[in-house]
Amino acid sequence: MAPKQSNTFCLLCVLVFVLTFMVQQDLVLTGLVNENWRSGDKSLYIAGRHSVKSQENKVNRSGRLFFNDFLSLFTNAASVANAVVDEDDDDEEEETDLFRNCTCNCGVINQETRIVGGQITGIHRYPWVARLVYDGQYHCGGSLLNSDYVLTAAHCVRRLKRSKFKVVLGDHDQFSNSEAPAVMRAVSAIIRHKNFDGANYNHDIALLKLRRPVTFSKQVRPVCLPSSVADPPAKTGTVVGWGRTSEGGSIPSHVMEVEVPILSLTECRKMQYRPTRISSYMLCAGSTNKDSCQGDSGGPLLVQNGAKYEVQGIVSWGVGCGRPGYPGVYTRVSRYLDWVKRNMRDSCQCVR
Repeated sequence: MAPKQSNTFCLLCVLVFVLTFMVQQDLVLTGLVNENWRSGDKSLYIAGRHSVKSQENKVNRSGRLFFNDFLSLFTNAASVANAVVDEDDDDEEEETDLFRNCTCNCGVINQETRIVGGQITGIHRYPWVARLVYDGQYHCGGSLLNSDYVLTAAHCVRRLKRSKFKVVLGDHDQFSNSEAPAVMRAVSAIIRHKNFDGANYNHDIALLKLRRPVTFSKQVRPVCLPSSVADPPAKTGTVVGWGRTSEGGSIPSHVMEVEVPILSLTECRKMQYRPTRISSYMLCAGSTNKDSCQGDSGGPLLVQNGAKYEVQGIVSWGVGCGRPGYPGVYTRVSRYLDWVKRNMRDSCQCVR
């Protein structure tokens, strides 16, 4: 009889252990959902949202898990962990087959008369230009890529609270909406490149996911991503934004544009910057008195490719504004096409 009592005791021990473990997992998962959804953690919100939420729904009202949930708990928890790790991993194999095309048409400007050289742009000429507002104040620029995502610079979102950001689209005069009502969206997630370096501004790229998709109109339409990883298809580009019109000047009320010459990597490294300061992930554009300036950060450097406009650069950094020998430095978007597509894989890409 002794062995039978021992086996019965062991079985009871195992049962108690299993029940205790399941209750603990219930508490851990519930705490994980409450903590990260409340804080707006990007990786769980985008990649792991459905996996975590499905486990949350399996918890009954008494706070216990049923036996048939035990195995699936481990399976789905592993899926959440993998999604978090792989969300922004440049070394992972790309899943481009998951990135579908939208029916929207990108890179089409509105045909109004343009005056270049730091002058006011035509009303809604570039309908993808976004104004990022932080805590009620103009902060940076951005570019609408589709109905859900805005492209901007990583330094524009560094160490800032997602809940204080608003994205304004279809805007022309930031102090008046007399031309047409602007569209404002809250931000549900900030995806900053994990290798962004605040010391040298390498990998200065980020995506903002809008809390609600926007509806396209004449005033609000997306820009095209570069069609290839090659150098820009033209030697000049257009910078658009609400940045200062001169070094130390004031922020304009209307969106401005300036046409700038685009330099090759070799040409840029021969300018006044240290050659090692300009990486292959950067793009230089500008000349004396023709440059982006403070407040343009995150906005687009646009290049025309046939009938469409592509966002070839993101305003990143520079020494002063329009100083001789110091062109503006931009994030070279063509180097990040896979990164952008991977991090927008829950959405789609507008057709060219």
